[in-house]
Formats: sequence, structure tokens, C-alpha cells
Amino acid sequence: MSERALGSAPRIAVRLALALVFVAAAAIYSVVYEDPYVALLILPFFALGVARGKHPVILATLSLLPAAVLLAISVGKAFVTNIPLVAYDHFFLRGNVLMLAYNDWRVASGVLLTLAAIFFYAKALLSGRGTFTLFEKGGVAALVLVSGFCIYAMRTEPQIAIWDPALTLPTIKTFVKSTQAPSPQLHLLANAEAAQPPAEHHGLTAPAERPDIFFLLQESTFLPEVLQPEHKSKHMFAGRAAQRGPLKVHTYGGGTWRTEFSLTTQMRPQEFGGDGLYVFHQLEGRVHRSIFTELKKLGYRTVVFYPVPGFFINAAPFYASIGVDEFYDAQSLGIATGWDWKIPDEAFYKAMLKKLEGSDKPVVAFMLTISQHGPHATQDPMADYVQRFDTADKAYGDFMDALKARGRRAGVVTFGDHQPEFTLRFISSEKARHLTTYDVRCVNFSCDGDSDNPVPKPLDIVMLAPAALERFGFGLDDLSLAQRKAFHNCEGDTDACVQDERLEFNTAFSHYFE
Repeated sequence: MSERALGSAPRIAVRLALALVFVAAAAIYSVVYEDPYVALLILPFFALGVARGKHPVILATLSLLPAAVLLAISVGKAFVTNIPLVAYDHFFLRGNVLMLAYNDWRVASGVLLTLAAIFFYAKALLSGRGTFTLFEKGGVAALVLVSGFCIYAMRTEPQIAIWDPALTLPTIKTFVKSTQAPSPQLHLLANAEAAQPPAEHHGLTAPAERPDIFFLLQESTFLPEVLQPEHKSKHMFAGRAAQRGPLKVHTYGGGTWRTEFSLTTQMRPQEFGGDGLYVFHQLEGRVHRSIFTELKKLGYRTVVFYPVPGFFINAAPFYASIGVDEFYDAQSLGIATGWDWKIPDEAFYKAMLKKLEGSDKPVVAFMLTISQHGPHATQDPMADYVQRFDTADKAYGDFMDALKARGRRAGVVTFGDHQPEFTLRFISSEKARHLTTYDVRCVNFSCDGDSDNPVPKPLDIVMLAPAALERFGFGLDDLSLAQRKAFHNCEGDTDACVQDERLEFNTAFSHYFE
């Protein structure tokens, strides 16, 4: 018995030493980053762990663990997205985690590991029975006092600039204070200017024969030739086009909906604050102008074809709020019974054409593909990507042939929403990682300016729709002309524009936003 006790003593000493280091590190962090808000997260767990006979250092360590995990997640998110963990991240988590877990083994593994960790943590925290020690009484009292101060400070201090990534750090303080972040608002040049009523509005004008319009978002797509010059696309981003070139997008490795938002509203999501990651949730019903609303005024039927269920990231309600009358996801199209991110593009093209067959109105259809969605093969992701691209390339070529066979005029805009995450291994420039490709062409009629030569300068995604509509013979509305004027010096990249130029356009757009 004594030998067993002596053998366990070193292990206990090591455990206490590690716990003491952990507690000391937490204390140093709180002082260096002036972050007393850690107390708010410690308090409930400390209170649950008292009167269980635990060593003071062990109890303090267990109480600190949730805050440490939250801090680690925030640091990780900031590293990937440049935005720390914030309270409104719940928009993404709710209703989406199970879908992501179903389709991505990494997410599923993370969910299972998290549940297991919670179980063992709760077991460790709540086990045992002992006296209510003086340390525990003092600890609860001290944590209550600090937490009270934090709550008071939240209501009296200026709010942290949560919408400005340059002024935020991945701290507990940032996360806690983000609970009071206001609703997203459009950054304006001057409130007085924004308040002025707009001049007489001139909308889009249509050509004599209105073509059907197809916006085709190619998931996680960029030209393979960027990394494999010997590769040659056969159909997608190849051949004669009215306009083609690099496309500047405002997301990388994910967040497809941000590109959707940029295309359809002609606005960077970041203009509404922070990373703009949850605009589909936060701006539902607040944006009153889009490509859909403007084309609907010209007699167009407005349709969206979505590869995942409409509740994902609040897509269906948001699109309805910006003028989309018909929203079809994979299940309603009859090409999937549940979650399936491997649906071939060919199935979507055929389902879309079938749904639009015989329309007595010209159609503006926005379709998203899914077959090139990650994760890609770990060992050789580029080979995996090229294989998927070539399959998508053939499906696109068959779709173009089907459009030609219909005999109706059709304007087609094809573009990548963002690069896949694996290009981080091969492309060191962050600016280059925010470039995909776009292609504008006409079927059964002549576009303005067909050429074999791509436009060398990038085009910002917010300007893609009006640029395409001009090629299809449309006259631009006042807002699109104001956008072109504001951004003409930005080399097709609104991120490169000086702030006043962006805010000038925001002010013009504000008349369509509440």
C-alpha cells in the first residue's frame, strides 16, 4: 500500500505543477491583455466545482479550461479569417453543424471529440465530495465582484470596434463584448449626404429581344492553369467570349454566400461591418435592390437553384427578400434526398433546364454547383481538383450545347466563388488567393465584343453582373453607373479603393438599404 502511495506521489506532484503553470499563464494573459472578462467564464464552472474536495490549483485549472478552449478557438479563427470568435458566430452554427458534419469527416470528428471532451470534463469537475473551503468561498466572492465590474464596464465603456478587424484581438474580452455589437449598418461617406433623397432614378433598359440570363457559380473553382500551365480547359473559361479574365472575390477557402451576396447586390459584404460573414442572416429584408429586383421590373422570371437545403445559412429566406420568386434546392429538384455534396454538375444543369422549359417569360437563373467542394485529397489535392474540374468542364460544355439547341437567346456568366483551401500550400500571395476566374458569353445571339483574349486586369465580383448585362445589350441603371464612376481608379479591386471612393458608392446604395 505504502509503495503504491509513494509511486503515485510523483505523478500528483507533476499534475499539480502543470496545473500551477496553467493557472499562472492565465493570470499573465489577463494582465497583459487587460482582460478581466475571463472571470465571467470562470465563475459558473468554479461554482459548480466547489465543495468537492479538490485541490485549489486543480479546481482553478478545471474552471479555467472552458475559457482556454474558447480563447484557442478564437485564435484559430483569427488566424484563418482575420476575425476573432464573436457571439454572432451562432448564425453559422445553428442548423448548419449537422449538415457540415454529414458531409465532412473533419467536422464530424470535431463534433464527436467535442462531445467526448464535454463528457469527461463534466465528470472531472463534478466528481467528489468535500467541505466548502475558505479558498472556495473567497474565490466565488472574488469572481462575483470581478464579473460585476465587467458587466458594469460593458454598459459604460465605449464598445469595442468589433466591426473593424484591425482594432480587435482574439481575446475573451472581444468575444464577451461582441454580444452587444449592433446590427450591421452600411458605412457611409456622410450621414447628411445619405439622408438626401435620390435624384430621378433611371433603371436598367433591356434590348429589343430579352435573352435568358444564367449566372453559374462554380464552387471552389479557379483556372487549373494557374498552378498547372500544361492543363488546358476545353469549355469552361475557354474559347471565344464576350469578356473573360481574373475575378476578385472577397472570401477565401469558404463562405460561398459572400460571393453570392456580392454578385446579386453589387456590394461587398464587408461594407456592412466586420467580415460580413452572416449577411444572409443579418440583412434579410433590409436590402431592397438586387439584380433580381431590377430584372424583374423588365419582365424577368427570377429563379435560384441551390445545391444544399434552403435553410443553410438562411439562403432561401434571404433570396426571397431580394426579389427571387422561385427557389429550388437539390431535394425539391428531385436530385437528392438529403445532404449530398457530390451531386454531379450535369444533374443540376439538366434539372434547371427542365424546370425552366417552356417559360413564357425571359428568365434570370442563378445556379450553384457543388461537385468541386472540398475537402480535396490530402496527399495530392491538385490532382484531385483537376479531375473534378475536368468533369465539371465537360458538364458545362454539354450545358452550353443544350442552350444552343433550345434556340432561345441566352447570356451566360460563369465564375468561381473562391479558391479551395488547399491553394494556401501553393500560392503565397493573399491577394492572388482572392482571385478566381469569370467568363461572359452569348448563345444564339452576338454579344458586344467577342474576343479570344482575356481581360488582363481583375474585375471585382461586385461589378460582374452589370459588366455582363452590358455585353448582353442592356443599358445600365443609375446605381451601376455610379459604381463604375466610384471605382474606375481601383483596377477592378474595391479593396484597393481609397475609403472615400467606397463610401461614396455606399452612400448611393444606402437609398436601397434600411
